[in-house]
Amino acid sequence: MSKSGAILFCLVLCAVSAWAQGTTSRVTGTIQDATGAVIPNASVKLINEGTQATFETRSTQSGSYAFEAVQSGSYELDVEAAGFRKFISHDNQVVIGQPSTINVKLEVGTLIDTVEVTSSTEAVETSSSSNLGNVIGQKTIQDLPIVGTRGRNPLGLIDLQPGVIDTQSITGGAVVVFGARDRAWNITLDGIDNNESSSGGSDFAPLRTNPDSLAEFKVITSNPSAEYGRSSGAQVAMITRSGTNEFHGSLFEFYRTPRLNANEWQNNFNSIGKRQFVQHIPGGSI
Repeated sequence: MSKSGAILFCLVLCAVSAWAQGTTSRVTGTIQDATGAVIPNASVKLINEGTQATFETRSTQSGSYAFEAVQSGSYELDVEAAGFRKFISHDNQVVIGQPSTINVKLEVGTLIDTVEVTSSTEAVETSSSSNLGNVIGQKTIQDLPIVGTRGRNPLGLIDLQPGVIDTQSITGGAVVVFGARDRAWNITLDGIDNNESSSGGSDFAPLRTNPDSLAEFKVITSNPSAEYGRSSGAQVAMITRSGTNEFHGSLFEFYRTPRLNANEWQNNFNSIGKRQFVQHIPGGSI
């Protein structure tokens, strides 16, 4: 391979690695026995409970294991080692950009015997980077009201994050994050740029993503790590749903009318009637 070809190959690998870090997560842990001694060379399987996609590795001499570039979702962890009971942990949630730690303690016995637990992921994450922000999950996207005057926009949930300030009603400006410029946002969809530099800044993306198609998205409001970078404002990484081995769907209609609403407090105070706003938004997904 020529020198230029080798450089190009390395650049491609770096790009793939950065994309994976920005849109996926990792699962790590340590395998020990009841006395706390580490168990090397144990067989470890990570299984996506929605798609049954399986990843396999073995614990190192220090008893640790790691799975890189793991898509968000619910996972089962299986651990086997000679002289110990098989360990199975169900319903371990993996979210974007936030490493999950699942430590395992094996009990003496045979592989015929099985120890099953539910959700053994560490509740307090200690192995993540210094990224400050929150993950907005699929249930939150579905359940919280994000219907505005221009339809359903999941980016409306960003305004609820700490440090995010909507200055439009105060100064006529836009939405800023911890004092950064309103054009300093960086929004990606499955790792692909989803920004519009010619727009008036703020939390705006040219592709209005259907909230039913999103698995989750992460909002980093400050101190982003290298794989996010680029902008001084919020980093918004949106991930689409991958589906499972079963068909699922939804059918809905959002209907807004003054007949269903009480008057707003400000209008009552100023002796003004209800705002006459009617909206129909039908839709569905499969």
